Amino acid sequence: MKYFMDFEATQFDMEIISVGCVDELGREFYSLVRPHGFRKMTDFIVELTGITADQLREAPKVDDVFSDFYDFVDKSEKAEFFCYGNCDGRFVKTSLKYVKTFKAQSMLGTIYAGLVDISPEMSGIFRTNQTISLYKLADYYCAAEEQNHHALSDAKLLKHVYMCSRGEQLDVCPFPEYVQQAHKDAPLTVKEPEPVKDPHVTASQGNEIFGFASYGKAADWVITNLLPKNAMITLDTKSNISNRIVQAAANGGVYHGFTWSAPAKREK
Repeated sequence: MKYFMDFEATQFDMEIISVGCVDELGREFYSLVRPHGFRKMTDFIVELTGITADQLREAPKVDDVFSDFYDFVDKSEKAEFFCYGNCDGRFVKTSLKYVKTFKAQSMLGTIYAGLVDISPEMSGIFRTNQTISLYKLADYYCAAEEQNHHALSDAKLLKHVYMCSRGEQLDVCPFPEYVQQAHKDAPLTVKEPEPVKDPHVTASQGNEIFGFASYGKAADWVITNLLPKNAMITLDTKSNISNRIVQAAANGGVYHGFTWSAPAKREK
């Protein structure tokens, strides 16, 4: 079972003050967490997260929260924990020092040992050596969740980005601010589609222009030619790719290294 997690923490002590999680089935967990020896909150964290000192004084202790989270996690199969960025692991390690109950120690220890930061993978997919903002990726994949540094909201954004990016492979970084650091690999060699007299959508790269009778046909071509051979193809893959082509074609955007457009239909 995959669990997508986000933590908010104190600014200097790096103790967890909130935890949000959503699993691959859509079950959710969220709680504020009272830090150990808590005194006050910095203005920066209050403004960033909306979490106040008064709220944390009334919040459950870390032992109680992660004992509850232990009960939330399905023990019938292997748990995989995902986060975005390298800070979450440090937050977990810090809070682990203050827990005493078996459940909380076991849960935080398991998370710390197995927590996977997917930001390097996303940087590779999007052809840059820099870490891309989770919110920027969420916008790219048209996430509906509000972007507000709320642990549960961010965990749901992470799940959305992770699921949408399976099988994604770009040749050109779609974010101009990261282009200077983009990887410069050799261009792909792709199979030209069957000629279409009056294409509904086109893909161009350099001097090459490919035409497709429909967005579905274009998605089939992307899946066959542009996805890695070992890409995980699900029932949603073609739909997700078709939607991305529609969005790119609407404004001449780039997707999978090709510029997409929807030619104006000739009047009869």
